[in-house]
Amino acid sequence: MKRFKFRLEAVEKVRKRNEEDAIRALAEARRRLSDLVAKGEGLQAGLQASLERRERLGEQPTSAAAFVIEDDFIAGNKLRIAQLAIQVQKARKAVEKATRFFLHARRQLHVITTLREREQEAFRKEQQKLEQKRVDEMVTMRSARMGQEESA
Repeated sequence: MKRFKFRLEAVEKVRKRNEEDAIRALAEARRRLSDLVAKGEGLQAGLQASLERRERLGEQPTSAAAFVIEDDFIAGNKLRIAQLAIQVQKARKAVEKATRFFLHARRQLHVITTLREREQEAFRKEQQKLEQKRVDEMVTMRSARMGQEESA
């Protein structure tokens, strides 16, 4: 009995590799976005702590330099948060792009997989027909021999 050989097996391998690459790229983009969001949350927490520290500076007599240092730190944090927001936006776009690429790769693989399944089913049916034909020939030959033996 012949084995099934898919004629587009090379294409299927390439498309599987493309899908795997797309999955890796999507995971990397999501990880980068997650890291940036976590970094932003840390900066926000640091900003909030700085604001509270600055408010407490007024409770006791302190030099103006302490206020200036704290204000500079707060301004720097706000700037870093704004820059990080831009990076987060870019990372979100990268995730969207990676998602589109992954979905395209998955569709392309699905097309080949469906084609493989159809061809495999057609091959199986053809093999069943051939097997049935062989069985029918054997039965016909046996009955012909039986007929010859009875007449002899």
